[in-house]
Amino acid sequence: MLTLPNAVQIPGNMNGGTGDTSPGSTAAATGSGAVTYPGQVGATIILTEAMANQLSAASGGFATLHQGLYQYVKFLSTSTNVNAGGNVAFWNDRATHVVTPDATGNLRQVAGVILEAETKGNYGWIQVAGRATVTPKSSLTAATPAAGDLCIVDQSASTVAQADCVQGTVTGLIEGSVLGTWITAPAAGTPATVDLWAMRQQP
Repeated sequence: MLTLPNAVQIPGNMNGGTGDTSPGSTAAATGSGAVTYPGQVGATIILTEAMANQLSAASGGFATLHQGLYQYVKFLSTSTNVNAGGNVAFWNDRATHVVTPDATGNLRQVAGVILEAETKGNYGWIQVAGRATVTPKSSLTAATPAAGDLCIVDQSASTVAQADCVQGTVTGLIEGSVLGTWITAPAAGTPATVDLWAMRQQP
């Protein structure tokens, strides 16, 4: 367990579990109204490449973590869809830092990239900037995807949201769901790395 200033708790790994049942803890808080680390919800941290690698699950995790900006959030307990590493998280409530994997009606409310199979209602980390691993959709828009192409939220997503690759004209609707640029050329359905842009103000 890594403890950072201001009572920010980080587990042994950030991408190989199912999240925290209480803020900063996998153990439920006890006592009337007890909360372990309430101030952690919404907190952001910057990890170096070495730190991110160290906090990656040795086995069973979605993908090795890389340097970047991460935020601690709550995953909506009533979401229709399940949370999966590499998919996009959207804001459900910015004021209380609640995110959802549900894409319907949320394509331009991007919060970040999900790191693990978070249990609905649990707390955990998402990546909001830096070198991130995302899952491309099963049929990419770009005919010949290449490194440096624009990475966006799949505009046809109706359940969970994965990433797409575009090379043509960028409309206002697409601008609202830009994730960054592909570091490696994406292949349909195969996780690939993205330079996730820190262009959104984190609540």
